[in-house]
Amino acid sequence: MFSKSFPFQSLFTLAHRRFLTSILVALVAMFGWGLAPALAAKDIPAVALSPTETITFTERELARGKKLFNANCAQCHVGGQTYPNPDVSLKLSDLEGATPPRDNVLAIVDYIKNPVTYDGVESLLEYHPNTQLISEYPRLRNLNDEDLKLIAGYILVQAKTLPGWGGTKSESHSDLAGYL
Repeated sequence: MFSKSFPFQSLFTLAHRRFLTSILVALVAMFGWGLAPALAAKDIPAVALSPTETITFTERELARGKKLFNANCAQCHVGGQTYPNPDVSLKLSDLEGATPPRDNVLAIVDYIKNPVTYDGVESLLEYHPNTQLISEYPRLRNLNDEDLKLIAGYILVQAKTLPGWGGTKSESHSDLAGYL
């Protein structure tokens, strides 16, 4: 009676069942025990934490940094560009050329707390969104140092890995020609 209800059962010999069972066990081991994320992990480059140290962020940290960047910075820095001042972007060469250089996590965090002009001469505390600005842009005041580090890490990883990050409007539009 059982074989009449399930005629396909006779198709599977004991060897077939053992083989399928071993495949199933292997899949459960990979996905159920956390090996799949290790096999699928992206190659995230290390970035400068300070002038003498590097740091590698996890995918989760970068995802959080991206979310914070999009919520707090992307209004003016879409794709790493700087819409109020297109001459100064978030591409690595521009960050390196600032005074002081803003090419590491701690330097970007310092800038978000105490922004200055690109040449480092004048304070932008009253103009550029920062953690001290009370009236114009208060959202940054709610970010802690860890949040600021994640934003900075996101910026630096994008600057290292994303072609066109921080390019000018004309540069970023010319990059699209290859995709059209």
